[in-house]
Amino acid sequence: MDAGEGYRGRIPFAPLRLTFEEQERCQELTLNLLDRTLRSYDERDATTHGTPRHHSSLDSARWKHHKTQDDASLYSERDHGGRRDLHMPGDNWESPAVLLAVGTIQANLDDVMLGLTTQTFGDMRVRAASIGSHDVSGATLAKLSGPIEDDPFQSLSIMWMVGEQGWPLSMVVRPRDFITLSASGVITRANGDRLGYDLVQPAQLPQLPELPKPMTRGKLMYGALYREQQDGTVDVYIQMYVETMGHILDTIVMNAMWIAVLGYWETPKLALEKKLQWCILNSIKDPGSRMAGTWADLSFCGCVLH
Repeated sequence: MDAGEGYRGRIPFAPLRLTFEEQERCQELTLNLLDRTLRSYDERDATTHGTPRHHSSLDSARWKHHKTQDDASLYSERDHGGRRDLHMPGDNWESPAVLLAVGTIQANLDDVMLGLTTQTFGDMRVRAASIGSHDVSGATLAKLSGPIEDDPFQSLSIMWMVGEQGWPLSMVVRPRDFITLSASGVITRANGDRLGYDLVQPAQLPQLPELPKPMTRGKLMYGALYREQQDGTVDVYIQMYVETMGHILDTIVMNAMWIAVLGYWETPKLALEKKLQWCILNSIKDPGSRMAGTWADLSFCGCVLH
């Protein structure tokens, strides 16, 4: 497994060995966030007989509309005072706000999930560069589950990520690190809906304490759902939790969040890059091979450039 090179060439933690109880807790936190996101997703469509509301017309009593383009919209929840009943993991969330990005991706679910899934830290770096247009350092500290035949997109990992501004912002902005519990996969609901999920939340473990200054430990949490639709597109629902520290989400912050979230609509391009990379690498390894195999092995190069 590609664990990653750390930050500036080092990983400042001892090898992470999780107890059975800690592994169970990680599974529980993942299921809790998935359940919370599914319930919120269902509430959005409760009055539309299961048909997703158009992304530009969510319930205005709950959601404040900020940004819209043809295939995406961004909202914030109107009441985010205190902790309410969010049950945020950890005890140091002061004033979390809930943001919501919704819309449609013109691609099939498999391509969206192929672009999103990160089985290694190398995958995470490629995803950050392609979708977020920024570099991240860090490492995969623990791998709790990986792809299986029935779900090649399944992954559950604890990751350490570091984001650092380039010069001259690095002179005034401290580097920030994140310890995250990251999960992805595809489920089929009782009604037959096929959904992909991409979940990230803080992983608070005593083995991974905050690092000395100037490093600042950040909090990152979101639950994203991608529902396969009959017309071959994907319905997108990304619920994000942002620590406001009591401040108002101003235009500058919302513009930055809008730019960041639109990167998720680029996942089909990243999927195409992964397919092409796989085809090139395997043609080099065995030029005479027809590269036959299973879908999970990406042996569908014939349809890459359809």
